[in-house]
Amino acid sequence: MELQQAKCLVASCYYVRSSLLYKRDSGLSSAVISKTIVPSMDPSKPVAEILVEGELSPFEHEALYKLLKKRFRLEQPAYSELLDETIGTRVNLTFHHPYERGFFANVFQEDWRGLKELFKQIRYRRGRLGAAFTLTFTDEKTRLIFSLGLLGDEELGSAMDQIAHLTSIVGQMLRSETMVEPLEQVETWYDRKSDRWQNFRAVGLNDRKEYVFDESLFRWKTS
Repeated sequence: MELQQAKCLVASCYYVRSSLLYKRDSGLSSAVISKTIVPSMDPSKPVAEILVEGELSPFEHEALYKLLKKRFRLEQPAYSELLDETIGTRVNLTFHHPYERGFFANVFQEDWRGLKELFKQIRYRRGRLGAAFTLTFTDEKTRLIFSLGLLGDEELGSAMDQIAHLTSIVGQMLRSETMVEPLEQVETWYDRKSDRWQNFRAVGLNDRKEYVFDESLFRWKTS
C-alpha cells in the first residue's frame, strides 16, 4: 500500500511539471495553478500564497508546500512564465499577516530556518543562473516587500536572518509621524556589499507619489 501511494505521488508531481512545460512551450504566459490537492482550511492559521516564475522540481514543489502548510492556509504553488533570463527561477511568497515579531516567534517559529535552508537548496540546484526570492507581508494597511536578488549561501542566510530581526526598526519607519501620507506599498532590497536591507521605496495610498526613506531624517520624502 505504501509503495502504491508513493508511485501515485510521483506520478502526480510528474503530471504537474509536464503540464507546466507543455503550457510554457505552447506560448501560454498565464499563471498555471495546480489543484491536485486542496488543503484543509484551518481558520486559526494565516493565509499564504506561492507563485513560482519558472520551474521547481517535483521535490522542491512538495517540500515548499509541506513546509508552509504546517503554519499557513494555502493552495498548491502557482506557476507563471519566467521573463527574466538572467536567473533560473524566482519564488514569490506572500503572507497575509502583519510584519511583526509575533509572525516569526509564534507563527513560523523554527520553520523559518527550514525555509532558509530550502531556499539555499533551490538556489544551488540552479547552478550559475541561481534563484531569486521575494517575500511579501500584507495587511489592511501596507504591503511590505523584501526583494532578494541573486545571492550566495552566506548572503542569502544573512538576508533571511535580518528579515526576522528588523520588525522593530521597520515598525518605527512605518509610524504615521514619519509619513507625508499613508503608504500603500513599501519595497526594500538587500545590498550585498553593505550586508543590509536598504533603499526603502514606497507608493502613497492616495497621491500615488513615489517616496524614499531618508535615514538621516528618519522620515519619508518624495523621490
